[in-house]
Amino acid sequence: MHKKKILVLMKRFGSNKDMVKENFGREIRLLEPLAKKYTIDFLCPDYHLREKFKIKKNGINYFVVPVSFLNPFPMINSINRLMSKNDYDVIIPTTEPLLGIVGYYFSRKYKISMVYEVQDNYEMYDSYKIPFVKYLEHKVIKKSDYIFYSNYPLMKKLRFLRKDKFEIIENGVDLKLFRRVQKKTARTTLKIKQNIKLVTYTGHISEDRGINNLIEAVRQLREKDKTIYLLLSGKADEGFNIKHSFIIYEELPKREQLVMALNASDVLIIASSDNPFTRYCFPQKLFEYMAVNVPIVATAVGDVIRILKPSRDSLCMPGSIDDLKAKIAVQLKKKNISHRKVAEHYTWEKLSKKVDKMVIHVTKFRLH
Repeated sequence: MHKKKILVLMKRFGSNKDMVKENFGREIRLLEPLAKKYTIDFLCPDYHLREKFKIKKNGINYFVVPVSFLNPFPMINSINRLMSKNDYDVIIPTTEPLLGIVGYYFSRKYKISMVYEVQDNYEMYDSYKIPFVKYLEHKVIKKSDYIFYSNYPLMKKLRFLRKDKFEIIENGVDLKLFRRVQKKTARTTLKIKQNIKLVTYTGHISEDRGINNLIEAVRQLREKDKTIYLLLSGKADEGFNIKHSFIIYEELPKREQLVMALNASDVLIIASSDNPFTRYCFPQKLFEYMAVNVPIVATAVGDVIRILKPSRDSLCMPGSIDDLKAKIAVQLKKKNISHRKVAEHYTWEKLSKKVDKMVIHVTKFRLH
């Protein structure tokens, strides 16, 4: 039986990671479960290192091509070659509005269906400053055969452009990787003291992620309890000071080490400020945190509110050090947590079925 073919357009670098070589990112996680059913190729523009290579991982072909805003032709030529050689049934542009525009052009040129992903508030992207990009991307949202958003607030923001044929596909979790490990075992593995209370944040360390407020909240909590420490892991903005006696910094380059760090913790933190970007994104770490079944404190921003609404004392006001501090204090006393039960509904395998559903729908009505 002929396997349908999918071409995904995804930039190589995102979230401070090489998504191709590190096998990281929601697009890869969503498509991998479908690799046995479909032939899947990823074309990945490289804006940073501007390298060119091809690799295959877990049944998916990755074609990395050098590109710049001033010279998009290597990418355009590569897409042309791939589409001329392979009879793709659907194209899925993602991670960048320019790729949405390019993908839409090629979907019409080669008369194939298009599923477009809007994963962030693209108004915050540098490419949106280019003349006509906003106009053209809005046209893509209107005209694509199907689209999917990473969160409900983003869908509602763009509802004026499109009212049907869309899905909400949040960031998911690998429950086999993000599993429950005994705290003592995790701390022994990472050489963390057993007799401390550990508040943990993983991810980009910056002011807009609320880490300055988090550091201050922990500092104030330590005025009454010196056993409280803050574990940070991630890339810090240049000049951001994380050198405090109560901060433990771990690089955690391997995912397994991250899992151990989460399990070694007493409270896990998402401290994002409320701004036009965080309001319309879905934190990758949310279900990873929930899967290890450790207490969570998160600022009430975007779709985090919907997911953590049943655990009201997990939500704190954005920008409020006092509320963040108070909620951490509450969560440090928590014993019975059921976050993992929620995370079980958001595995990548389950979410990938929504992608499959869209592909089935649009390929039934392939353009001619």
